[in-house]
Amino acid sequence: MIWKSLNTDIGNRIRDLRELHHITQEDLAEKLSLSTKHISEVERGLSSFSLDRLIDICELLDTSLDYLVFGKNAAGTEAYIPASVIDVLRSDDEAEKKTLCEYLVLYSKIHR
Repeated sequence: MIWKSLNTDIGNRIRDLRELHHITQEDLAEKLSLSTKHISEVERGLSSFSLDRLIDICELLDTSLDYLVFGKNAAGTEAYIPASVIDVLRSDDEAEKKTLCEYLVLYSKIHR
């Protein structure tokens, strides 16, 4: 039964990321050349993707296999940080970094 639980966890993460990126099941299915039914079954843990498909999904949803499979990033933490946020933090644009930091402070205050 461990595989069923793993499939459910992966499916939930795919759904959450898909929704975060404002992508419908239909759009994801089209991008992957799959049926919407299969996407739905995977998101509900009733089916699974091949490793090749999981890699495709990682690219489309801007995430890692570590996150999809284990719920953690490569560093072992459970937080998901979009690549776009990391890009801002690595950039030389101080104004953009400041704006992002201000947003994160406000976000943390709201969600305490």
